[in-house]
Amino acid sequence: MRYRTGQFIGAFIVFLGFILILPGSGQYREYLFYGKVIDTQKNPLEEVEMVLLDIATSRHYFVKTNKNGEFKFAGLPHGTYKVTFTKEGYTTKEDEWKFTALQDRMQKVEIPTVTLVSQELVEKEEMMKKMQGVIKEAFEKIRQSDYDGAIAILKDVLAKDPKDSNALFLIGLSYSKKKMYPEAIEALTQVTQLVPKFPLSYFELAVCYQNQNDLEKALENYQKNLDLDPNNPDSAYNSGLILFGMNRIDEALARFEKALTVKPDDPAYLEMAGRCYIHQANFPKAIECLEKAKAGYTDQEKIEFLDNLIAKLKEQIKQQ
Repeated sequence: MRYRTGQFIGAFIVFLGFILILPGSGQYREYLFYGKVIDTQKNPLEEVEMVLLDIATSRHYFVKTNKNGEFKFAGLPHGTYKVTFTKEGYTTKEDEWKFTALQDRMQKVEIPTVTLVSQELVEKEEMMKKMQGVIKEAFEKIRQSDYDGAIAILKDVLAKDPKDSNALFLIGLSYSKKKMYPEAIEALTQVTQLVPKFPLSYFELAVCYQNQNDLEKALENYQKNLDLDPNNPDSAYNSGLILFGMNRIDEALARFEKALTVKPDDPAYLEMAGRCYIHQANFPKAIECLEKAKAGYTDQEKIEFLDNLIAKLKEQIKQQ
């Protein structure tokens, strides 16, 4: 009996010891964490699998998001965790969560919103980076006046992505430089549809139409360019030349004067403004512009021409 009693007492002490350490064991279920997983468009992602690996013990815990992209887990022991988020069609994301402080009671922790990137988007971004390198190569070809080389490169780009606005603009520019104006217009028109506020596409379109003698469309596109880029003197000057040729002198002068506000000493702008003043019979103002234009030219033939014109205007003034 003494043996059995001692055994009972020993068992009781062991049991009591177990009870006494229970509060300590409760510390292994100390955290309740919750949060949300979304995509790059901020849409919630359902059925995202989360695996938490306790780095110290190698224990694993598994969680999934609900239809609202939300997740919650109660009773996580303290520790440092490697967390992995996976969902088919999305790139895997890893994080490290540290719940190292011991807790006497359940501690709630809100996890910052997690964003997963779709594999499709990653692949698209990688392709875009690759294409950017190709676009730079094509631009360098254009800079070297190798328009055929640029066109060959850009055709490959457009075969993969027919709506690449950069490639369309550069191939349109290349066609224009080769005087292949219908092809240039087709490409550049697509740029204006894809990127309506890109001013250079309208300028290059206007140049193409002007070279095809479609002057109304040229004026229309120069105007669109000026609406978006009021400080483009070439657009103002080119449209001024068209208007001057149509004998719309007042409108032409307004364009030349607009160009001169940006480049007041440009001899070509000054000369054309002077010619407009001649048509308006404003000879003193014409002489003033032509004298400034003459000072800016280095071409001796042009200088002699302006000298003769200025001399004739001075004669006209004397005869008035």
